[in-house]
Amino acid sequence: MSRAKRRAWVIIAAVGSALILAAAYATLSWKRSTPICLAFANSLTGPSSSAGTESLIAAQIYLDQVNVTGGLDGRRIELAVFDDASNADVARDTVQPIADSPCLAVLGHYLSTASLAAGTGYKFVGIPALTGTSFVDDLTSANEYYFRAQTTSSVQGRSIAEYLRAVMKAPVVHLVYSRDRFGRSFVRGFAQGYQQQHVDAFAFEVDADTRAASIREMVETLAKEPEPGIIVVGTGADYIAEVVKAVRRRGLMVPIMTAGGAGSEEFLQSFANEPEEKQHPGFFSEKLYASPPLIFDSAGAAAQAFAAAYTKRSGRSPDWIAAGAYDAARVMVEALRRAQVQNRPETKGADRERVRAALAKINSPQTAVAGLTGPLYFDANRDMPNAVRVGFFRSGRFVTAPLQLVPVDHPEAISLAEEQAKGRVVSFGARHYWLQRAVYTGIDINRVNRIDVKQGTFNIDFYLWMRFAGADEAPTRVEFPALLDKGAFDPMRPTQTGQEDGLNYRLYRVSGDFKASFDLHDYPFDIQKLLLHFQNTEQRRELITYVIDRFGLRLTGEEASTVEDDAYSGLQLWRFLQLNYYVNALSSGSTLGKPSLFEARARTEHAGFNAAVVLRRNFGIFILKTLLPLFLLVLVVFATLFFPETLFRERITLPVTAILTSAVLLVSVNSQLGDVGYTVAIEIVFYVFFGLCLMTMVAGFAHEQLRQRGQGRLAAILDRSAQVAYVVTVIGVVALFVWDYRDLSGLVRP
Repeated sequence: MSRAKRRAWVIIAAVGSALILAAAYATLSWKRSTPICLAFANSLTGPSSSAGTESLIAAQIYLDQVNVTGGLDGRRIELAVFDDASNADVARDTVQPIADSPCLAVLGHYLSTASLAAGTGYKFVGIPALTGTSFVDDLTSANEYYFRAQTTSSVQGRSIAEYLRAVMKAPVVHLVYSRDRFGRSFVRGFAQGYQQQHVDAFAFEVDADTRAASIREMVETLAKEPEPGIIVVGTGADYIAEVVKAVRRRGLMVPIMTAGGAGSEEFLQSFANEPEEKQHPGFFSEKLYASPPLIFDSAGAAAQAFAAAYTKRSGRSPDWIAAGAYDAARVMVEALRRAQVQNRPETKGADRERVRAALAKINSPQTAVAGLTGPLYFDANRDMPNAVRVGFFRSGRFVTAPLQLVPVDHPEAISLAEEQAKGRVVSFGARHYWLQRAVYTGIDINRVNRIDVKQGTFNIDFYLWMRFAGADEAPTRVEFPALLDKGAFDPMRPTQTGQEDGLNYRLYRVSGDFKASFDLHDYPFDIQKLLLHFQNTEQRRELITYVIDRFGLRLTGEEASTVEDDAYSGLQLWRFLQLNYYVNALSSGSTLGKPSLFEARARTEHAGFNAAVVLRRNFGIFILKTLLPLFLLVLVVFATLFFPETLFRERITLPVTAILTSAVLLVSVNSQLGDVGYTVAIEIVFYVFFGLCLMTMVAGFAHEQLRQRGQGRLAAILDRSAQVAYVVTVIGVVALFVWDYRDLSGLVRP
């Protein structure tokens, strides 16, 4: 070897060694940035442990979503868990350990009693706290360090009172409340909404030693009332079940309306082991109503996506508790982002104050954080007094009631007198509400006949039904925008009509071609959604909303069915995964040419409903028919790297032939997809193969040049290097695809 060549090899070796040493030094000296710590203080043991666990799972789901995308400026967000044992004294004792920890803020607590007990301590040590589940008013009213991503007990009380007046036509009310801050706040709010109506109020003690006797005495007094009316229970989640048990066991089978703490299916576990419940399922929950902030059967796509993630992780459905914890985590992370914390031990106090200030500035629609049901922002008392939903229990499930009250956000944009005359708006002083009808809706698939990816269509046959209150047909005035033959669905011609459980019933059968928007980035490993979407064309969402009919659809607690059906058996190239349901709304900011809307920021929304059939392509058939020839070409081209010098011409012509042959295969694949303006997964395989063919040709030319110069040893090294590179590339591509699509059987979100 000449001196110049040796010098070149020495330089290359030196540079390579330097790079290796630099990489090793960087690996050894690199330290992961210190994660940002949040305290999670909740009821992980004790009577409310199920709610605390639900809150922890929900908060962790959101933090995982943040961390997987890089966290905050590359810093992970981690939870330090503190158990308050569902006890106020224990909650108070957790304050100092939290203050001594590196945590910059607190997520918690679940129980109002625990939050109140710890709240003073958080203010004293200067650490901000945010709860998504505690309702009592006093928690935030005098504590600038406590925030609530939730409504208050007084707003719940007022909302229930207004619902009774507007929907249940002001029945005689027997108001039962606890002698604590929650009960007093609830009564104060209820009095605001039930003015000049007949109300009998009964209070009970919350002290553990006297509570049972106090509740029994109160129920005995209730039993002597001349008019049954309706019982309203204004107390925290701690005591609602005790009151309901006492009322039912006394033989009072009247309707019971409770605060939001009872608004979940998990609440029914309070009765599961009672002898009355075992003998007569529903003994305690019949005619039982509650007013939580969220009911999932009427929630939109974001809430259904969260519900799917929660169900996948925990094995059961979430309720408003999980939703509140999830939204609280969203708000807290956004506050951390805006606070631009330093996250160093010496800046802990200043960082905590920055987070508190950032939370306080989330105080308007302009600074709001997107939540599961809409924008999240605090009022002057650091609360989020959103309207509550009213639901009831039936057959072990908690569902939205047929009629709801929805606040009129922009009364200046409508004619209040006209809407009141039509019975669409009810008013209580300066508060105005739309009277919204909840339409129980279901779509059952009979058969998916055809999927045409190239044309972007699918043919499907299904049943659609609606159950709703009211005498008019406005809820059925819907259209399917993606239905190609508009004559295939006529809302004026239902297959069946009638009355079911006091509600109007309409059944339709729809069959036709629907336009689809297929996402083919992962083709042929793709998962597609066949979306059946309808939109109300007449009345705004505040008057009509569609909810998932969990009874008619025979759902097992989730808003998704994962049971394969004969409806999909005719699709040989596809495998059924699941069927998702969720509600949505078409929003428009148009002024409609009305002067009253020129300056208003009001938006007009029309309710819609979606059923999404989720299918996965059977890629095994595709690979067998399409990629098997390509695999054989890969082997043939690889074999040319072992050809002797006498077959130099073949080392060049075979890769060229392979390129031309695979190009024909690629054209055949693309002809099945139609006009696609992006690269799909299978094309990457072909492009890599083209590169391998080019590399093989270059290696052949270089080998021949080296051989002619008498450098046979270098030629042999070149061949070995090309062979290794070829094998590594093929294995790497296969491994990459296996890694990317390793969870092909997993369920996808709405």
